Amino acid sequence: MSDLSEVITDVLPTQPLSVVPSIEMAVVAAAALAIVFYRLKQPALLAYIAAGLVLGLVAKPMLGGSLGEMEEISHLGLVFLLFIIGVELDLKGILKLGPRVAAAVMLQAPITIGAVWGLQLLLDALGLTLFGLATRPAGFFIFAVAVSLSSTAVVVKLLGDRFDLGSQAGRITVLTLIAQDIWAVLSLTFVTSQGEGSRSGVLGVVIMLGGAAAAVAALWLVAHHLLTRLMRMLSRSPDMVAMAALGWCFVGAGAMSLAGLSAEMGALIAGLTLGSLPIAAELLAKVSALRDFFMALFFVALGMSLPLPTLEVLGAALALIGILLLSRLVLFSPLLLAARLGPAVSFASAINLAQLSEFSLLLLPIGVAQGALTSQDAATVSYALMLSVVLSTYGIKYNYPLAFALTRLLRLKRAAGDGPAPQPAAAGGEHGHASAEVVMLGYFRNAESLAERLAGAAPDLLARILVVDYNLKNHPAIQAQGLKVVYGDISNPETLRHHGIQGARVVLSTVTDNFLRGTSNLELLKQIKGQNPEARFIGTAISAGEKAALLEAGAYACISPSDESAAAYLAELRRALAQGADA
Repeated sequence: MSDLSEVITDVLPTQPLSVVPSIEMAVVAAAALAIVFYRLKQPALLAYIAAGLVLGLVAKPMLGGSLGEMEEISHLGLVFLLFIIGVELDLKGILKLGPRVAAAVMLQAPITIGAVWGLQLLLDALGLTLFGLATRPAGFFIFAVAVSLSSTAVVVKLLGDRFDLGSQAGRITVLTLIAQDIWAVLSLTFVTSQGEGSRSGVLGVVIMLGGAAAAVAALWLVAHHLLTRLMRMLSRSPDMVAMAALGWCFVGAGAMSLAGLSAEMGALIAGLTLGSLPIAAELLAKVSALRDFFMALFFVALGMSLPLPTLEVLGAALALIGILLLSRLVLFSPLLLAARLGPAVSFASAINLAQLSEFSLLLLPIGVAQGALTSQDAATVSYALMLSVVLSTYGIKYNYPLAFALTRLLRLKRAAGDGPAPQPAAAGGEHGHASAEVVMLGYFRNAESLAERLAGAAPDLLARILVVDYNLKNHPAIQAQGLKVVYGDISNPETLRHHGIQGARVVLSTVTDNFLRGTSNLELLKQIKGQNPEARFIGTAISAGEKAALLEAGAYACISPSDESAAAYLAELRRALAQGADA
């Protein structure tokens, strides 16, 4: 392998690249391998890490000092990731499960951390080590945290592909991931505080918690008294809303950094302050692309920092995966069984969570820098993540058959309704709304007239319509008509997806092209058909040519106000002339 590296080094130019060409090279490699992995039905996350491994092998001399700069830039992905988690975080959803299930969900991570940490301490006291776990006592906590966390990105993607997010096991899984995110941020803060020795670390924790409390209080006060009004003022410009939200994200990150905590935790707090605002779904649509780009760059940079795998590292990684799976079945499933969930749901939820989280990778560079982890420890966790994601692809695919097999093996009695109850993808959006049967895009004069006509002629239809409109000032008037309304930029396909356009039977655009911003009725039709081919689109056209183009492109119907008004004008003109002749 070293001979191959030397040959490649001789062939490629040795002049170090600047940071921009280095990022270009990383993105091209990641995109190329992502296509290959997509064909192999493997997660893109693995493709990004594999791209980093390849670049680390063949192009590290070309990158030179730009590799460090690229790693710094890539950490923006983590900031955006935590910001989005904060926006999406639904703490009330955990409490709605009932006290027993909520306790099981919230305690999964700390119980796992305590058990794995305590096991390592016990074995160390006996002069023993467990293959697959940390090789140094200082790294015991980091490995315990790694075993306790699961991958939100991978699990939600795989469950969504199987339409299993709406089942009981799917809901338990997602809410457990949310609870894990909270413990993950606290663990990251604790690990970061240990850099200056145990005594200063304890004092540092106290100081940081005080500073963090002050920073959080200030962020909440500003958000409550100023940010809400600012977002309402900017609501008619979705791009400005997104920019203001990003600015607020970095204000939170900077505030927490000054308090001695991680910028990622600050981004999480900033996201939490925005999560209850009407613009939350629009923020997810705007920021998700930034998160995906920088997260891809982060994993490529991570792959470049990894050593080439050895049999020992791969064996340790597999052993770590075994410990993780055992912890889910032995520690988490009994919690769910004690909460009176059926064995199939309890085991399926544990199987869904049987992979390492990408969040645990944040701890590796910190642990190595503090001397708590060796490079082999870091490689073990990294390769365990890669392998566990591959195995989870199949584990989640067969989660219920595996759960039923464990139920029979342990001779447990199945509960009524204990099994898959998939929710179709068309059943709801991604930010807390159930999909409406009819989605109205924008709300202008035509829509207002339609709502008034519906109130008199078909009031039962009002409750079946969801209006997506970016003007928050109009929302009270729309709600007064009996319509449901959400904030969103209809020109953004991600906004429509977040509001559940996949489940709509009819999509209605009452706004003509000359009043639409950044889109057109024809473009909206293409976006709708791309996400929901079965939806019936009713558009609005200015001219006969536009109407014909919409119908040819697949619109169910098209209304042309000018044609409709022309017919009305002609009828009234004839009536007026006839009355004049009679006189």
